[in-house]
Amino acid sequence: MDNNRLKYLLSQYTTRTATSAELEELKTFLGSDDQDAQLEWMIEEAWVQSAETDQPVFDTQSDTMLARILSAKVTKPSLAKTFYRSYRAAAAILLLVLAGATILFTRQRKKPAPVAAAQHKVFQPGSDKAILTLANGQTIELDSNMNGQIAQQGQVSLQTNAGRLIYKSPSAPANATVSWNTLRTPKGGQYSLVLPDGSRVWLNAASSLQYPTTFTGPTRQVTLNGEAYFEIQPNAAQPFFVTTGETAVTVLGTSFNIMAYNNENNIKTTLLQGSVKVSRQSAHHLLKPGQQSLINENGTMEIIDHADTDLAVAWKNGLISFRSADIRTIMRQVERWYNIEVVFKGEVPTRTFTGDIPRTADLSALLRLLEISKIHFKLEEEKLIVM
Repeated sequence: MDNNRLKYLLSQYTTRTATSAELEELKTFLGSDDQDAQLEWMIEEAWVQSAETDQPVFDTQSDTMLARILSAKVTKPSLAKTFYRSYRAAAAILLLVLAGATILFTRQRKKPAPVAAAQHKVFQPGSDKAILTLANGQTIELDSNMNGQIAQQGQVSLQTNAGRLIYKSPSAPANATVSWNTLRTPKGGQYSLVLPDGSRVWLNAASSLQYPTTFTGPTRQVTLNGEAYFEIQPNAAQPFFVTTGETAVTVLGTSFNIMAYNNENNIKTTLLQGSVKVSRQSAHHLLKPGQQSLINENGTMEIIDHADTDLAVAWKNGLISFRSADIRTIMRQVERWYNIEVVFKGEVPTRTFTGDIPRTADLSALLRLLEISKIHFKLEEEKLIVM
């Protein structure tokens, strides 16, 4: 297909002005054998131009829509599935905004990336894995292949199902013995959890959650280190508390994300639905949906009224995402997800990046694409050196 024709069809698709015939033509192209090569050639050519000129390449309406293609909300299920299959067929179709310029780049090439060509070890992305510590100190390693009951604590049955730990128990009496468990994910790991009250928790890499095997008394309380996304079962008579360091989040029933890694600059609580109260010493704030609280290093609290909620939960949805982030911020995500130590050598680049990269992509794919943006790397055993 002619490149101009392809750009036109994609533009019609994302602006929802395509006719039925145009939709069918685009669907047929995306399902053809030659679509990978043509898309890769067209988009990579734009990358080369951008690297040479530091100017936006996709700056017309028909080109900018290429950057919107991944997030377009479509009403044609069959075509949406075609896009999804095309997207999953290779490593990724990747979006990067470099210094304010919107640039779309494509999937991992079939030949090895230069940054990893001489390396013997391939750093794969993380997976569903965690370590569960029971009340008696026993530890159980969890992964996505485990299914069925793994332990029994009193009346509580602990079961796993495809990367999820589930607590099942009858209604506990008020004087029931409370045991505490800890679910911990390593670097390069993630896991989800269904608490005894039916609340769901997704735990990101290098994180831990401490919680009781049954909720008794007037409150439900858990302790978080790292990052987690929560969907809490409403219970006004038994409010839910998440504690991380000196910060406490009070919940009645809601969906929210807490990012509280020790090596990040602040603690972020982002509310998607419902209502939560964030407290830090004498500071308190009741968040509304779409708001985000930032607890800074000095303990002060800042409220973002129109937060990027998609960014906050991108990790749960299978993406490594960053918005106007410097290279250090990006590399902190890389360290946690790919379980590799990052070392900076020389002057650290001051440029910022915005992008969405599938968490299923291996490390070499990410590094090759960042190298096109003139960020250089070297792999030495278990270390990634940024030069």
